[in-house]
Amino acid sequence: MSKYTNRKYVIIPLSKVEDINYDEIIETDSKSLRLSEDGAYTFVKFEGDTTPSFLDGLTQYTHSEIKAILRDTSGIWYIDSTEALTWTDTVSNFIDNVGWSKYNPFNWFG
Repeated sequence: MSKYTNRKYVIIPLSKVEDINYDEIIETDSKSLRLSEDGAYTFVKFEGDTTPSFLDGLTQYTHSEIKAILRDTSGIWYIDSTEALTWTDTVSNFIDNVGWSKYNPFNWFG
């Protein structure tokens, strides 16, 4: 039995990162988020049956489902060695062009 049986994962658009309540999830801040290859998405994880309010209405994945998504070589989460060379620039450009309504939680790129 997996030690992650009670863990849920939710993929969110990067523009919603500023709405994250880090007290309700496992990640501690924006620096602990994994970004998609195109820089458009991230995901968060939480334990238990109570969904954090900022994730209401979004699709939740189990541990095995999110692993399959992250390991899909044709998906946006898989970064091959060629993409890795330009990944930081791709993500930085995307973050700079998001219309942040509150603040840019990724100001550590600049």
